[in-house]
Amino acid sequence: MQILTAQHLSRLYEEFGETEVTFNAQVILECGLITSDVRLTLGSQHLPCVLYACSMKGARVIAEIGQGSTDLLTHSNSATLHLGFKQSGEKVPVSFFVGCRVESLSEYNSQKQHMRFVALEFSQRPSDALVGILGSLLEIKSNALRRRDQRIVLTPENMKKIGLESRESCVAIDGSSRRCLVRDLSFGGAKVLLSMLGLPQGPRKALLKLQKCEIQDDTVLDGSIVRVEDVEGHQDLVALSIQYSTDPPISYKQKINSIFSSP
Repeated sequence: MQILTAQHLSRLYEEFGETEVTFNAQVILECGLITSDVRLTLGSQHLPCVLYACSMKGARVIAEIGQGSTDLLTHSNSATLHLGFKQSGEKVPVSFFVGCRVESLSEYNSQKQHMRFVALEFSQRPSDALVGILGSLLEIKSNALRRRDQRIVLTPENMKKIGLESRESCVAIDGSSRRCLVRDLSFGGAKVLLSMLGLPQGPRKALLKLQKCEIQDDTVLDGSIVRVEDVEGHQDLVALSIQYSTDPPISYKQKINSIFSSP
């Protein structure tokens, strides 16, 4: 888990406190939510539930609720939501309770009468762990929009932060794989250097594979070549600017964001 300073946590809470994160499959995988450990506690009752969305001020969960529990939820002024997350590089998951009150109950599925959406309002600022997890995801999303084309030159220091062992990589151009050197990366694209010999003309699709990268064993980024430039002092090389045509995985954006969020 990335260690965030109290100042950074406070900034994340102020900037993103009201913003919800929807817990789809990709977000669950990236943040390490332990889905079997999500539960809502009312007095002595523990209701297993699904975390649908969460902010630093509240959450929405889906739970199977009988009539007795419905009455209890409707009239209860206090409840606790339990969450647990597996963190990269940590053996023990982080888990915590958040005090909350039930704002509303609504139907989730007309075919499943006991399934309910439960909207919760947190009664206190949640654990720093939750602020850090949600805030980091939202900061990545914000920076990916604001700094989409801001390039990160692959200096040794930046490569270490990103988790890239080497600039050597592979790019498949119209299905033909070629060796290349990655010069810079951004949220929205990359620039690579390679031999101009046999380079096809016209519009070209490109698949950039980052090798020996901490993000995954191999990270494949789908895009297209938008510009070809000469490399000064190297007549046999060209620089290809690649623009990603699909949204990169969160793990990639997290590493790019680490450059911008570093002190």
